[in-house]
Amino acid sequence: MKNRFYAFLIHLSLSSFVGIIAGIIVFFLWYPAPLHEAIGVTHIFLVLLSVDVVIGPVITLIIYKRGKPSLKFDLAVIAAFQVAALTYGMHTVFAGRPAFIVFNVDMFEVTRALDIDENSAKKAQADGNRSAIAGWSPRWVGALPSKDSKRRQEILFSSVQGGADWPQLPELFVPLAQVKAQMLQKSKPLQALQERYSDNERIEALLARNPDNVKWLPLRGKVKDMVVLIDGVSADVIEIIDINPWF
Repeated sequence: MKNRFYAFLIHLSLSSFVGIIAGIIVFFLWYPAPLHEAIGVTHIFLVLLSVDVVIGPVITLIIYKRGKPSLKFDLAVIAAFQVAALTYGMHTVFAGRPAFIVFNVDMFEVTRALDIDENSAKKAQADGNRSAIAGWSPRWVGALPSKDSKRRQEILFSSVQGGADWPQLPELFVPLAQVKAQMLQKSKPLQALQERYSDNERIEALLARNPDNVKWLPLRGKVKDMVVLIDGVSADVIEIIDINPWF
């Protein structure tokens, strides 16, 4: 029993180490805070990770017996199961990551990798649109209407029918610098947030330091909407705050 418990602890330690590495990748690279809350991945990933980390060592605790002829094979099967489960889970989480944060007319919208229209992505690639290249972390871009009137009509009809709209069409993406004037025009003063969230320490700190040069825009997420703070002069993105922009 003693050897079995030691095997369990070793397996649990190794699984936990792999789980920590996976968590760092997810929450610091693919879903940097607070976007993990905007997308709603936190609970799903933690459940997936806890199941994968715990089940393998528990099975080891049950089947481990020193000197057992098939022990190496049994442990290899358990490890293979864990690797397969973790790989599938990480692939699913990666596909749902926020690939772009798109300024669209008067707000930002989070676009997950799986939401991107494939045909539009191919068109953007053919046109050499570097703003449409998704990376490992979210990329800030703007979206502008197509110069082709026929294409504009197609997009309009598609969006009305529940299909892809500007934030899901990489062919429309441009560097954020090209929409900064529009961002400043549509942005709102920080004082409006202070009236609603007087107990928010971050807002109070910004108001105390530079009340006139910080503005905000709404951010639409998959499960939760937030606020994007921008510089009131340059329109550079400062940060995302996890508060409701609709009031």
